[in-house]
Amino acid sequence: MPPMETLSINPASIIDKAIDMSNSLTGTQFPISVFPAKIQRIINEVHECHSYPTDYVAASILTAFAVGIGNTHLVQIKQGWLESTILYMALIGRPGANKSHPLSFAMKPFLDYDNEQNQEFEKAYQKYEMQMSMSRKERAENGEEQFPQEPIRKRFLVSDVTPEGLSFIHAQNKRGLCLWADELSAWFKNFNRYNNGSEEQFWLSVFSAKTTISDRKSTKSSIFIKRPYISVLSKRKY
Repeated sequence: MPPMETLSINPASIIDKAIDMSNSLTGTQFPISVFPAKIQRIINEVHECHSYPTDYVAASILTAFAVGIGNTHLVQIKQGWLESTILYMALIGRPGANKSHPLSFAMKPFLDYDNEQNQEFEKAYQKYEMQMSMSRKERAENGEEQFPQEPIRKRFLVSDVTPEGLSFIHAQNKRGLCLWADELSAWFKNFNRYNNGSEEQFWLSVFSAKTTISDRKSTKSSIFIKRPYISVLSKRKY
């Protein structure tokens, strides 16, 4: 029996293949007919009004749908085979091809939500710090909670974050997250910046929604996420 081949991921070759695919496209190749009629109308009108490339708008909206669904629904391919809506999406094009605006357009609801939640979190954290500065007797006298709970920041989007930090955020946001990497090549370059091989393996595991266990040095407890949901959205110029 011949030995099995061992395949390794080469970020540069992945980007090169994506560029070759984008060069081979002629016109609009994204099958926008898969979307409901109202979404098709939005895609077409955004293209007509703002000249955003249709492929970029459609791909960004598809990712936004996936992030919105997150861990709330799974697709059963067959008995015992479940898949989530995790997507690793990159918009690739020449400089000035208008990649950023379609991303911002599609992800605006999440940006607005995260902004509102951040404001609520800051207010709640200020109150928490005030409560913690009191003695238990003072809290009782002022009608405050006897054992204040540290507030949690609800969110959908993350940016430059380590796998350990991402696991911690995900544990607080079990519905799922989206890593918005501004530049695809920069995201690849950050792989293994702390531990050789670990970050690449982390993202391969996340894409397959494999159980994630993170042992944090700062605490004695572990973070256990049975079915992680983290999509990735980025862009790349060539």
